[in-house]
Amino acid sequence: MSSLEWMDQALCAQTDPELFFPDEGRGYSDAKKICATCPVAAECGAFAQALEGDLSSAYRHGTWAGKPPQGRARIAKGSAA
Repeated sequence: MSSLEWMDQALCAQTDPELFFPDEGRGYSDAKKICATCPVAAECGAFAQALEGDLSSAYRHGTWAGKPPQGRARIAKGSAA
């Protein structure tokens, strides 16, 4: 499988993208439910980490692998230590 072929199996690719990039004031709970059953969540999380690096949550957008921007920023901060 190529480095991005996993995206074809992602459940988010089969649903409304607005769930993963909600308007302000709308939460990520629906996206998290979908991510919880996604067969490629691990690949998604690794991709997001590689893409975003050590960016703060202000520069992260959407839900990746069931993690909203703040959660991914905390994970990145913990792995950078």
